[in-house]
Amino acid sequence: MRDKTGLKKAQLKDKVKKIVTRKAAISSAPVDDDNGTQSQMRYNFRKRKANEEKEHCPTNTNKKHRPNIQAQNDEQKTVTNSRILISRGKMTALKEQTNKTTQHKPTQSLKRKNHSPVTTSANSSKKAKLPPKLKNKTSQKPTSVWTGKESLVKKGAKSSSKLRTAKKGKESISPRLKQSLGNRNPSTLKKRIRSAQVKEPISEKEMQSKTPLKRKSKGCKELSGKFADMFLNKLDLVAHIGNHSPIHGISVTHDNLVWVNSLSKRVNLYNSSGDLLRFFDLDYHPVSNCCMPNGDLLVTQAYSIGAKPTVEYISREGNTRLLADLSMHTSLLCGILYQDERIYVIGHADKNIILKVDMNGEVEKVFETKPDRVNVNHLISQNGQIFALNTQMFSMYLLGSDEISSKVINKVEVDKSYSGSASVDNFGNIIVGTDPPASKIVVIDPRLERKHEIGCDFLGRVRATAVDKQNHLWVGTDDGNLYIAKYLK
Repeated sequence: MRDKTGLKKAQLKDKVKKIVTRKAAISSAPVDDDNGTQSQMRYNFRKRKANEEKEHCPTNTNKKHRPNIQAQNDEQKTVTNSRILISRGKMTALKEQTNKTTQHKPTQSLKRKNHSPVTTSANSSKKAKLPPKLKNKTSQKPTSVWTGKESLVKKGAKSSSKLRTAKKGKESISPRLKQSLGNRNPSTLKKRIRSAQVKEPISEKEMQSKTPLKRKSKGCKELSGKFADMFLNKLDLVAHIGNHSPIHGISVTHDNLVWVNSLSKRVNLYNSSGDLLRFFDLDYHPVSNCCMPNGDLLVTQAYSIGAKPTVEYISREGNTRLLADLSMHTSLLCGILYQDERIYVIGHADKNIILKVDMNGEVEKVFETKPDRVNVNHLISQNGQIFALNTQMFSMYLLGSDEISSKVINKVEVDKSYSGSASVDNFGNIIVGTDPPASKIVVIDPRLERKHEIGCDFLGRVRATAVDKQNHLWVGTDDGNLYIAKYLK
């Protein structure tokens, strides 16, 4: 029994000893590891310090230096970083380039890419250090990035050809403008490029097709061909209306009725076919006349027997009244014209003047011929300008803002013409009649540079002319005949 109990005690004692030693080993292991790592770090530090001292020691100059692995690693890192920057910059630039090519602006997008901050830093690092393998590759064969760029440039060249001018080698945007637009924001850059673009030049065929349209707004130039080809060589008479006294005034209303006055103290109103609609007997001899926008008539007595310097108003219904008595300014009145709600009338006294009168009969302004005195007796209006015509010869003088210019405007001459017969047709041409024995109608272009003569079958002196809304020419003669004729081809 004692042996068994002693054996059990010994086994228990051994077991307890093992447990205690195991616990002590477990608890002391980390401490030993910490002490080992700290001692290892101290050892490495001393060893590194000793190596640095050996390298800087002058006695060890003959020994070979160890290569600086860390510096090489840093260089490789910078090269790889530069490659990454180059590739990223090119990819972003290519994206911008593809967006720009859809808008037909490849040149500007490529220019903006070269000025972007990412690509400039990448290009600078690339120029600073580039591995020899990469240089050989770029010199022999371009990489995939550069291939894409060249293809985009080719595509952009095709699309940008539409934005070029007619002259070869000149782009729509100057290099100085490109340089100034390089560092702008994308949104503002688009607007600047759009505003800087030059439109495509118009071809000669388009210009030829557009010239007739432009000519329509400038009088007779809307008719194609030469000036002489627009008119007949001889009047084609449509109607003849007989009268017993000289005809001195013809005016056309807005609804194509025609007023005709003669020295028989009568005023007649005709339709476009020449049928007499009504007539009005007067107490005086009407000579010069003009039509108002509402179709009523204004007349003066001019050089008739017992003439007075008055402006008479005649309505369509036959009501007549005195509109203005201008005896305070002149002794005789001749040519008369209505324009812009004002009446312009020529006064004959010691010198010829033009009086500007309102619709109440009050004189607003008096125009005199300057610097020389000019004898005028008729007024016409062409394209909003008022011209006074010389009594003795065909000469036109412009009415300015303050005076009547004595400078002759017309560049053509008309022999043996009567200035009181001048009128303006629907195309801005000046029409004037000549004296017998060979009476003619002379047509002068709106620029007053060319003329065309149209022959007549009648022998009387042309005293008055007018063109109605149907482009028929009305001609009144000194022997009292009234003609309606065609003068255009």
